[in-house]
Amino acid sequence: MSSSFLEAAAARVPTAGRGAGLIDSPTFWTVEAGAPLLRRNAGFLTAEGPPHGWRERLDRWPELLSASTPAPAPSERCDDEAALRIFLRDAERTFQHASHRERMIGALKRLWPEEKDYHQGLGYVCSLLLLFFDEETACAMLLRLARDPAYTPGYWRAAPEPYVRDAMVFARLVERRFPEVAALLQAACVVPEAYASKWYIGLCVHVLPFEALLPFVEGFFRDGYPFLFRFSLALVAAVSPRLLVLKPTDVNLILEIMRLDVCQYPDDYEGGQFFTRLVADAASVDLEKAEIDSLREEEAVKLAEKMRKVKEREAQLAAEASDDEIVFSDEEID
Repeated sequence: MSSSFLEAAAARVPTAGRGAGLIDSPTFWTVEAGAPLLRRNAGFLTAEGPPHGWRERLDRWPELLSASTPAPAPSERCDDEAALRIFLRDAERTFQHASHRERMIGALKRLWPEEKDYHQGLGYVCSLLLLFFDEETACAMLLRLARDPAYTPGYWRAAPEPYVRDAMVFARLVERRFPEVAALLQAACVVPEAYASKWYIGLCVHVLPFEALLPFVEGFFRDGYPFLFRFSLALVAAVSPRLLVLKPTDVNLILEIMRLDVCQYPDDYEGGQFFTRLVADAASVDLEKAEIDSLREEEAVKLAEKMRKVKEREAQLAAEASDDEIVFSDEEID
């Protein structure tokens, strides 16, 4: 992207709280009361807006992110047909009204030039921010998350190796802090990649009820990626009593608990206080950034070696397949 594009877009970057989000529309709740995005709203957001004090807190979110990074210039369009089909499907899974789906698709199209790749988790986070912010602000915030090493660059690719590395880091932390839980998960062959993506990549959209989701997102914006690891360890601590009575063969139940599936953790679980307490507990988890960074370096080396072996095996299989093909000679057989 050229510097002239960036300079022109930078002049349009909004200040904190500027612009209307979807919930500011007087018709939003008429058409979106049953929207998939709001399945875990549990009455937290209403037609009157966010609960007392939350509008002011939301207005500070762009400032928490230092979201002065401009969104891609509108003249740079996404013309990838496969991506556009995915954007449409994800918008249909998120909102009920066509205009709201179009707003989500428009934001995703603007973000596409950044990676020229897409993960559904980006759609989750994008749709959440569009509830509260105009498209320009939401895109600026998402770009900060996608670019700044303090957050999670690389997470929103279709094959997000940075997330896989961090899932491996999380597994190491569980081994250190909760060895019995780690032993159960290993015996059940349940790996973090199978349950943690909605925490890390999707920022707990569709996982936490909104009363806990907004403080979770705010904590991540404030503290960066260490907050995700602290939250993950707080979650393991909270669910471990239920996990440790299970057997390794209870794989589906283990996954439901680790994912906080609504069938195990409905919105009113423990009066809803389970979720808000979980997010609050994350702030008190004793975990230093230096420990995370050290484990990241170690796991990155392991992942690179694993990927090297996978590529070697793929090349070997391709060569074997080529050797097995029947080759017809142009020469006649006597």
